[in-house]
Amino acid sequence: MVAHAELNGTTAVPHTGLNLLKVPEPADENGALREQLEYLIGHAAERICGCSDCQRYLRARSALLEIFSEPKPQQIRPSAATLPMAA
Repeated sequence: MVAHAELNGTTAVPHTGLNLLKVPEPADENGALREQLEYLIGHAAERICGCSDCQRYLRARSALLEIFSEPKPQQIRPSAATLPMAA
């Protein structure tokens, strides 16, 4: 049974005889996001055709570039130091 444990993804526990599934390592989130961005950029590099992947690219691009845009007047909030205080 132990000889086949590597083939079926189980690990034998000698003292109890139970077979446990191996838990895979979690995916690297940064790597997955980078891979998705690279795919979307490559897809949209030639032309934007309007498909769902192009729409995903435009949404991701908009979200990532939002930090570089000028804030709209209603988005600017006065700091607590400039607000009038109650007497």
